[in-house]
Amino acid sequence: MHTDTFLQHALVRDLAWVIVNPPIIQGLKQHQYWTESSDWQQAYQAFKAPLKQLDANPAELVELLAKQKDYRLGHRFETLLTYWFNHSHRYEILAQNLQIQDTNKTIGEFDFIIKDHARDKVQHWEVACKFYLGINDTAFTQSWVGPMLKDRLDLKYDSMQSRQSKLSEHPAAKQQLQQLGLTIDEHIGLMKGRLFHPIQSTEPAPPSLVASDHQHAQWARLEHFVKHFQSSRYQWQVLKKDQWMASQLYCPDNSYLDTDSIAQYFLDRSQASPLCLAGFLPETSKGHEIKRIFLVAKDWAKESNFNDNTNSY
Repeated sequence: MHTDTFLQHALVRDLAWVIVNPPIIQGLKQHQYWTESSDWQQAYQAFKAPLKQLDANPAELVELLAKQKDYRLGHRFETLLTYWFNHSHRYEILAQNLQIQDTNKTIGEFDFIIKDHARDKVQHWEVACKFYLGINDTAFTQSWVGPMLKDRLDLKYDSMQSRQSKLSEHPAAKQQLQQLGLTIDEHIGLMKGRLFHPIQSTEPAPPSLVASDHQHAQWARLEHFVKHFQSSRYQWQVLKKDQWMASQLYCPDNSYLDTDSIAQYFLDRSQASPLCLAGFLPETSKGHEIKRIFLVAKDWAKESNFNDNTNSY
């Protein structure tokens, strides 16, 4: 998705991605609304001019991200959403990361409590940014796992649904919201990110819960990766976690590796953790990433128990 092609600064491109990227889950589910792609397309169109201005002078966004003490992607995602909310004519943040205590025990946290001025509603937004790889039968939500095997789509979805429907109904939450003069009118779920389909799948089948227009990519074990790309002219960039969001731009001054070199790099590492790659064909792709791949070890996910550790990355 290259709707942000006019942007050059990496953080501004991430902000654009946070806005325009289609949610993984969309629509009304169990009396809670998960935002639609059309909502974000409209938001992106309305925010293109501020994005262009920010790209020319990104100091405010750079400073905001520099203040982050938690470097996990979920927190980065929330910080970028915070910037957008604070510069939106439609939304106003009334509370953020509001913890609810009951007899000195934290029972939950509201990610955002937002005033939607267009609809005159106070909304509880529960948000997540997730990158899942599909294993086994990808038609099932439990078959989608995080690259470090510490998170799973079905568990995260159920957790968000549970917090959405129950937290504001807890007596301690009701009391704290009342003290703040807040009444929740609506619950909004937002999960953005990418789903990485197995590279061998000719017709990958995502779960019915997942939106058909979700942003997708691929994952491969090393032997499948080499077999698939060895005769290609792809140039690969190894991505750090803070580069997982927006598509990358090709820069001739950067170092890129061909397929065999990436395979050797993968084998030479001291840790066998999955590797996120961006693929380029500079002569045909006009400088834009055209392939996103997770490269994993031969025994990755073959014998594992997956835990619900939703804040692992």
